[in-house]
Amino acid sequence: MRLGEFEVEIVSGGRFRLDGGGMFGVIPQVLWSRVYPPDERGRIQLDTNCLLVRTPDELVLIDTGNGPKFSAKEQAIYDLQPGDTLLTNLAAKGVLPEEITTVLLTHLHMDHVGGASRFAGEETVLEFPNARFVVQRVEWDDAVANRSHMRISYRPENLAPLERSGRLELLDGDTEVLPGIRTQVAGGHTRAHQSVFVQSQGETLFYPADLCPTPAHTRPAYNMGYDMMPYENMVAKAELLGRAAAEGWLIVFDHEAERKSARATMEAGALQLEPVELP
Repeated sequence: MRLGEFEVEIVSGGRFRLDGGGMFGVIPQVLWSRVYPPDERGRIQLDTNCLLVRTPDELVLIDTGNGPKFSAKEQAIYDLQPGDTLLTNLAAKGVLPEEITTVLLTHLHMDHVGGASRFAGEETVLEFPNARFVVQRVEWDDAVANRSHMRISYRPENLAPLERSGRLELLDGDTEVLPGIRTQVAGGHTRAHQSVFVQSQGETLFYPADLCPTPAHTRPAYNMGYDMMPYENMVAKAELLGRAAAEGWLIVFDHEAERKSARATMEAGALQLEPVELP
């Protein structure tokens, strides 16, 4: 779709499944299962909705999905489909890896940075040879030190090629990465998790990433069990979604498998989401 002078598309980094209880934390299954019915193993269908933003000067990719580096056992655990990767889905849109100029990472969990690299023999190599890779400095430090209650989310094979590349750029707080594309550190999910705003000619697209991964998570108490700081996540989410409704932002949800984007409005004091189809 057009967003001012930008073009924006959603590109899947691979569909997968996670435990529904983990995705909804303290919310009882009898509530979340009405919208996200689990399979026989308690898993719900999710996607990794990456954003491709074409500006007048750059081709920007926001997050990279799961990637191709999972073992056969892990593919079964997460129900990863062979061949359903970011590069495959970019190619279907006519985009080559070397065309990407900036890869903006909301955080460094495996389902957001895994698609940035692949195995080549004993090493991992980056998929986007002409891109810079942008993430928060605190997030990088936490990932390298594996400061998380989910010990397998920060994986060395995802971090090593970024460190070797010489193209890793570390941000210190809220930053305008490019004209019209800025980040805001919302925290909550990880200490330095950043959401992304794409703005052009009075239009705003809000990519909350794991601050609010599905439309169901727009409800205040609907936080993930994977959030490091659930209360901080809830407060930041409420503030940003309130602004989204007041100003009519377009929202793209990073893990929603079906209703991936919506326009936010406020009716009778309650947040409403009007579905919007992005290509």
